[in-house]
Amino acid sequence: MTGSGAEHRGGSPAPQVSMIVPVYKVPEVYLRKCIESCMAQTLQEIEILLIDDGSPDECGGICDEYAGQDSRIRVIHKENGGLCSARNAGFLAARGNWVMFVDGDDWIDADMCRTMLEAGERENVDLVMCGIVREYGHSSQPYHFYLRDYASGGKVYREKECRWLQQQLLVYNGNIAVAYSKLIRRSILEDHQILHDEALRQGAEGLEFNIRLFEKIRSALFLNRPFYHYIYNEESISSSHSEENHAYVIRCFEKIRDLIEESENRDRLLPWFDNRLLYVIITTAISGYFNPDNPAPFSEKKRGYAAYLRQPIVEKALRTKNLRGLSRQRRFVLFLIRTRQFRALDVMGRARKWQKGHM
Repeated sequence: MTGSGAEHRGGSPAPQVSMIVPVYKVPEVYLRKCIESCMAQTLQEIEILLIDDGSPDECGGICDEYAGQDSRIRVIHKENGGLCSARNAGFLAARGNWVMFVDGDDWIDADMCRTMLEAGERENVDLVMCGIVREYGHSSQPYHFYLRDYASGGKVYREKECRWLQQQLLVYNGNIAVAYSKLIRRSILEDHQILHDEALRQGAEGLEFNIRLFEKIRSALFLNRPFYHYIYNEESISSSHSEENHAYVIRCFEKIRDLIEESENRDRLLPWFDNRLLYVIITTAISGYFNPDNPAPFSEKKRGYAAYLRQPIVEKALRTKNLRGLSRQRRFVLFLIRTRQFRALDVMGRARKWQKGHM
């Protein structure tokens, strides 16, 4: 592992916020916009840690280029280890009092660090969350949140209320079960040794990380400001078929189930676990096996998904009666899955692909 970029010298103060950006095979236009949005922060006391996770293209060189322009940027070049490994490498090198994860193909508003830091320091909380916008090719869609906006009434979640927040991680439409769009007090992660689980690589790794994080936080607030811009990429792992990634996701959920069994908040979390997994099962059908971009013949798609459904953790989730939050369309897809109507699922996969292409 090698590093480049300017170091703080002499009595230079440590940065307030460490921004950790994993980089692996990110299209150049996205990577440049991401880095430049970090550089454009109105808060000057930041460091930007660009983690080149063994990217085989020009990403590493682009990172070095920006490090040569801005002394706040440090680049870490490492062997490929996956998203969790890259985030950990950045966290272990971070010097800020707060840390923020930004995916290399996303971008953020200029006031994100300053606004979130000021609120976090004012209330002395462990965690600050913000809104998210999903960016499609020709349109944008802000996420909806159930949380109360700090800016509208000074709401701070404390102690037992943080256990409710942990439950919201498992509520699919809660939209907080991600590593990004958060400002995390570094001492919370250090004191409780909360790192990303590198054995999981990626899939539901953000949810698993947050389950452990929210087990330890004692205060948090939410700013209903859409500072974070998530770029929807239909070629991404989560939007395509990959037997390997389907397996990673299941491993994540098996780990999450084990964490819930040991949690002090078990009784609140357990009823929502199977509900959350239903969304994964549905997505795996429509965006995975029966995605038109999956080149396998229908017979192979059918055989592969049938085997997926026979996994014990999947079978159990399919028996749950907790369908709260599922849209009418998802309930219909779930009906097709439960009744093994694979040909109809194939049609739904094609319809979803067309719908995404016209957003």
